[in-house]
Amino acid sequence: MTSSEWSTEIVNSRICDAAGRKRYAAGSPDLEEVEAYSRCLPENSRIGVVLGMTPELRNLAARHCIQLICIDHSGSAISTYRDWLSPSLAAREHIIQGDWNDLKNVLPEPADFILGDGIFGNVVPFADYSSLLGLISSALSPRGCFVTRQCLMLEGIPENGQHRQWLLKRYRNKDLDEAGFGLSMRLHGYADMAYDRETSILDNKKVFAAIEADFQAGFFQLSEYQIIRRYFFQGLNSIPSKENWETMLKANNFRFERQCCKGKYWYQYYSIYSCRPAERGQVRP
Repeated sequence: MTSSEWSTEIVNSRICDAAGRKRYAAGSPDLEEVEAYSRCLPENSRIGVVLGMTPELRNLAARHCIQLICIDHSGSAISTYRDWLSPSLAAREHIIQGDWNDLKNVLPEPADFILGDGIFGNVVPFADYSSLLGLISSALSPRGCFVTRQCLMLEGIPENGQHRQWLLKRYRNKDLDEAGFGLSMRLHGYADMAYDRETSILDNKKVFAAIEADFQAGFFQLSEYQIIRRYFFQGLNSIPSKENWETMLKANNFRFERQCCKGKYWYQYYSIYSCRPAERGQVRP
């Protein structure tokens, strides 16, 4: 399995207030989404895992387990976010720079929960989802759960060359907030020219080359262009359809429930899934 590298530039672009340790919503879980994660966690957890360095999830996880293990291959992400936990919570956390393939080898015992945010979007190709799902399943305790936010490609978007005009109009009419506009423009606005439906791959280099050209041509105002750049990325993302993602979960013997968040545009395509290996019982609402 391969994943796209997160450079220091990309990591820093996600931060809106370094002193206040705040990141831009949509690209990061907001309060509503963090609460949805929280509802899925088993009580009295011993071992918790966060795949990646997502500060919002690490803060949540550290409050719900005795020992937290975070794994990320990106030195930039680790150095940037290492100190984003309070000292009392950081004392419970062990950060490992490494590959998610080593998940079982670094755990002192099976995990009661494993959390991720957009982690599968960085796994290329889509077929490699199966390998990571298998690793996660094998690392969970009998009562364990896996909770993740998964970006999905909405029906009809890849064929719609007018979608970026639609997003821009909605933003200018104040029907979309900055977060919904910026992230959606990157992930869906240029899908007609940068997304391969057969492979589920979005080429972000093509996306941002087109955004740059449109900005130079006057399609975007400077403020709009700057909002989109908050979600800058130059690598590949895998963005499956809802049907393909859920089929993959079932094929890997996961029972799942999609958590419902309301009020933001991106909630409809960036969904939180609570998952358990099927033989271990029903997914908790």
